[in-house]
Amino acid sequence: MPLMSSSSRWRKIIPGVLLAAFSIAFSVLLLEGGVRLLRLAPPAEGTGWFWRVPDPQTGWSLQPGASGRWFNPQVEYDVEVAINSNGLRDIERATLAKPDDVFRILLLGDSYVEGLRVPLEQTFGKTLEARLNADGLASQRIEVIPAGVSGWGTDQELLWLREYGAAYQPDLVLLAFFPGNDFQNNSETLEVENMGSVQKPFFHLENGEPVLRYFPFDPAAVAQPAETTTPSDNTGDSRPVLSPVAAWLKQHSALYRFAGPALAGGAPDLARSLADRGLLERGLLRGDTSDEYIPVAYGVYRAPLSDDWTNSVELTGALIGEMRTQAKMLDASLAAVIVTAPEQVYPDRWQQRLDDNPAMAAYTWDLEQPNRLAADLFLRAGIRYLDLLPAFRERAEAGALLHLRHDGHWTPAGEQLAGEATAEFLVEQNLVPEQ
Repeated sequence: MPLMSSSSRWRKIIPGVLLAAFSIAFSVLLLEGGVRLLRLAPPAEGTGWFWRVPDPQTGWSLQPGASGRWFNPQVEYDVEVAINSNGLRDIERATLAKPDDVFRILLLGDSYVEGLRVPLEQTFGKTLEARLNADGLASQRIEVIPAGVSGWGTDQELLWLREYGAAYQPDLVLLAFFPGNDFQNNSETLEVENMGSVQKPFFHLENGEPVLRYFPFDPAAVAQPAETTTPSDNTGDSRPVLSPVAAWLKQHSALYRFAGPALAGGAPDLARSLADRGLLERGLLRGDTSDEYIPVAYGVYRAPLSDDWTNSVELTGALIGEMRTQAKMLDASLAAVIVTAPEQVYPDRWQQRLDDNPAMAAYTWDLEQPNRLAADLFLRAGIRYLDLLPAFRERAEAGALLHLRHDGHWTPAGEQLAGEATAEFLVEQNLVPEQ
């Protein structure tokens, strides 16, 4: 039997190879079209940038007049955001002067008040406003002014209140306190450990009184800590060879933008391998750190607290006292709402934190501890407060999704629950005008 020549073999192989290549290309194009049609992938362009930095009062603030889209890689939200001319995520107001027939609530907080993950009308503050004005709960028209900025601590909220609060003529100052990171944000030691640099003014206790440093804030005048490396198992080239390919795919392929987060969540080992080669953004990876690393923010759950955390709680108590004094100077009442963290509401999310950070197994953790600490501070200051955790846990046990799975902030249902529960609290405590 004669041997088949090389050219004959190739003539038989090539049609099969071309058919396979065509099938793969057709499948990829079909998937690409499906992802685009169903809008499963985030946009190719980056998210909006809404923050003005540095800000001499608070370190950073919202940029007046900024607008854009805010979304995450998993497309849990995709929201058009606008910042008003006064630097708040709020409606545009012709004047800050309070109308005679209005009872005004100034809502202070961080990203939970800023509410970038939902349309403005669905945010905690606007839900609170709508609920108070519905069904005749209050005898006056209620306005809620949301003064929240991502990453702010109680210290920055106090500084903002001192500088701008009087212009809004509030009748009630409502502090949205997030124990999950507000204690950390208020401590220079903890915040710099987490962020790597001094990015805002800080208070320190001297003889029991809060004294301000780095104010007004000028980053050029601040001595920064020596540069350190973030704990990570990524020790390779900072720009792997395939990074340009990934950049092109991110710009032109919806399928690529959809597949990256899906791989990071469903096949983390494969995702890490692709990231090492530059084909996937390392920021998508979960738990991409050394076995000894414990995120700074989780220290608030550790029992007992370390000295740095105990000091931050004491400092926070002093800041709350200063806020009470400032509210009184504005002829306003002060109340507080304790905000929830996703790992407190959903046990599986805390278990994921433990799984992602093996070093945490050596310590004892108490998920209710931050709320007890915050409640104790408010009680000692004589400030009425609402802890949202019981209501959120009850609703979550009934199957409600209140915190986004990847981002962690409130879903529209979480925003609604927070607003409605807070409205009921304010009415029950006679903190708003009664009918």
